[in-house]
Amino acid sequence: MVVAVVIQLATGSYKSPAEAAEFYLDKLEKGGAKKTRPYQVDLISYTSLTQSSKVVHVLSHSEYPASSFAFAEHSNNQMLVADNTFVALMNKLKTLRAFEIRLPKMEVRGTRFEYQDFIINLGIVNQSQTTKGLILEVAYVPMDETREGYCLIQEFLQSFLNMTKPMVQKAITEQLSNWLRSLKEKKDAEYTPSISLLQYLDIFLNMRKQPNE
Repeated sequence: MVVAVVIQLATGSYKSPAEAAEFYLDKLEKGGAKKTRPYQVDLISYTSLTQSSKVVHVLSHSEYPASSFAFAEHSNNQMLVADNTFVALMNKLKTLRAFEIRLPKMEVRGTRFEYQDFIINLGIVNQSQTTKGLILEVAYVPMDETREGYCLIQEFLQSFLNMTKPMVQKAITEQLSNWLRSLKEKKDAEYTPSISLLQYLDIFLNMRKQPNE
């Protein structure tokens, strides 16, 4: 069961997110991480023309190439997982004037690394060809108990980013915080890929409100 943490990296001390990405890529390679393949995440948001402008967000992730992840606003954090033809279905509904795309597409393009038992994805976020920031995803793979997996990721982030434990906890998204609360209530709360995509969605929606970098 893969446990993952997705965070937005601060880039204010660099000339650009691209320069920050080069710094972190170099640090990963010098630390022994191995490049494996390109990494990408896409978000397309469809606005309903029939249900009071309700928005359906559809995400895809290169780690799950056969799947699409759909999230409707005000749906109590429930995410629909479908096959990768779901975007084609939404585009068909768009031609039937049930939905339209009002919000710009967001995409992450970067590199996937492997380091010991970690999978590390680092990429630049763009919105309509405008750079919005830098995202880091760290996943720990061979772990039956999700609590220990999260703790190991936290230790990795503290070492890699030179962050204190409180700084890491402050950087995580609301979606991951919700899962951690459920982890405290239960002995071992299940972690699913949907939780990773909800973390991305949290960051994307927040980036849409931020000025361009």
